[in-house]
Amino acid sequence: MKISVGRTSDPARVQSEKFASDLEQLKKESTDHIRRSFDSIVTIKDFLSENEGISQSDRYAKLVSKLESVEKKLSRFEDSLNDRVARLIREYEKLKSDVDTLGREKKLFKALYDLSSLILAEQSDDIVYDAIARAAADILSCDHALLQIVVDGKIAGQHAASSGNGVSKFAPSKQVTNAVLSTGDPVMIESVMGSSIGCILCVPLKTDDEVTGLLHAMRYKGPFSKFEMEQLKTLSERIWQSLKASAPIPPCENHNGIDLQDLKSRFDFSEIVTNSPEMAKVLSIVADVAQTESAVLIEGESGTGKELLARALHVNSNRKSAPIVAINCAAIPETLLESELFGYEKGAFTGAVGRKPGKFEMADGGTVFLDEIGDLPQFLQVKLLRFLQSHEFEPLGSTAVKKADVRIISATKKNLAGMVEAGEFRDDLYYRINVIAIKLPPLIGRGGEIEVLAEHFLKKYAQKNQKNVASIDRAAMAYLKNYGYPGNVRELENIIERAVVLCKGDRLTIGDLPESVVRRGVEKSDAPVNVREFNELKRKLWRETIGPIEMEFALGLLERGNQNISEAARLGGLHRKQLQRILKRHKLNAEIKSDRKKS
Repeated sequence: MKISVGRTSDPARVQSEKFASDLEQLKKESTDHIRRSFDSIVTIKDFLSENEGISQSDRYAKLVSKLESVEKKLSRFEDSLNDRVARLIREYEKLKSDVDTLGREKKLFKALYDLSSLILAEQSDDIVYDAIARAAADILSCDHALLQIVVDGKIAGQHAASSGNGVSKFAPSKQVTNAVLSTGDPVMIESVMGSSIGCILCVPLKTDDEVTGLLHAMRYKGPFSKFEMEQLKTLSERIWQSLKASAPIPPCENHNGIDLQDLKSRFDFSEIVTNSPEMAKVLSIVADVAQTESAVLIEGESGTGKELLARALHVNSNRKSAPIVAINCAAIPETLLESELFGYEKGAFTGAVGRKPGKFEMADGGTVFLDEIGDLPQFLQVKLLRFLQSHEFEPLGSTAVKKADVRIISATKKNLAGMVEAGEFRDDLYYRINVIAIKLPPLIGRGGEIEVLAEHFLKKYAQKNQKNVASIDRAAMAYLKNYGYPGNVRELENIIERAVVLCKGDRLTIGDLPESVVRRGVEKSDAPVNVREFNELKRKLWRETIGPIEMEFALGLLERGNQNISEAARLGGLHRKQLQRILKRHKLNAEIKSDRKKS
């Protein structure tokens, strides 16, 4: 944990150098003026001795003229000297103030350093809290300082300090405390009536815009300056943020009341790899409607697994012993799509040398999966509607009516409701296929599923390509989790397949990932708009990115340091306590202890 105290310039040193330079210049100019004045007096004496032959009146007039000239020079010099001395006095006062400010800033930065050392050394909160109160009393040279801990808007504890060695008996004003708690802004009150208190200052300590502490300072004599208030705010903000940030962010659990393992034990979802609450909701709907005869419309982006969900509906239905036949309405030319759906007889068109059954006939007793139904031409929409109403159809080139007992499951990535409003899709057909609607969330919206899918695809393609790739390191996994996946699950599968093929070792690393994943994983930003979203984002970043990278970093140091914590910390440029803290955060203590015993 680092606490940034900034790098300050040294205005006092610069000002003192300028002050010394101005004094030297004033001394030089004063010496020159005095020398020139003496030169003028000598000139007058010479004039008097050299002009004895001229009349007395002329000598007097010339003497007066020269004396007046000397007087003007001396007058100008006096005015200049007074101005320069006055300016130097002002500069001296400013320099004195800057030196005093520099001393206070030095005291503040030393306090920040000392407090940060306590945090890094994993001292208890009470020890750090007492030190914060003492630092406030020392920095402001106040009589008493008090740190109050706030939990759920109430005072849960306090730590006091005084300028002397005695115990502080300062009791903060309830009015001041309530004002700061309600507004979240600092409050200063001077000359408290009915008491000997000269001034009270209170600043809030915040965690995620919530007041979680109050820092009070009190003087018997004299007010606090604006500069002192800023110093107290700086102390409180930097140390409090560092202290709160040093604690690990707890994971955010998501409960939706659906037991995914129970669903998997009662239904066949073997083709669907997931552990996310979002997909648990989807599978719960599948479980509810699988054994019905209702038409189902699956909506979702490309690559989200719509066909897998359709197969899950089929294998968990009463039709599972019959086939499921899939057809992609966007992949077949419009002129051929009708014959694919309904079949044709011999001689129905040029090249029809024999009879061919359509998808509906082939799926009799089972399920027909119409993928990308939003691309179905208008004239076929009419024929499909007629089939859904009667389950009857006529193959191309035939006058005989055939029947097929099939269940229709449709899927689309388009907004069918919008297409209905635009007149691009028949509303009566839309209502027929949309009896049960299931929305598949994109991969990025399925919390925690990326890691499970990545490991599943790793095993699949390692076995397929006969590669000895057994795992994905945590840094690479962090990038995978932070990527946007415009192509959803299909894109993740392609990324893992490529990485497995190119991998040179026994585990995937960042170097095996496509540049686009690494670049976009870093650049991706979901800016929160409120405190709740900000907290969720922090937890997500810790769980999916920062935590795994930190753990990988610590494990790497331990490996380089032969499981010796002190040596590992030295190699990583860390304090031993820092590394112990990281290990504790990732529950690695027991493992490391056993390693040390073995060694």
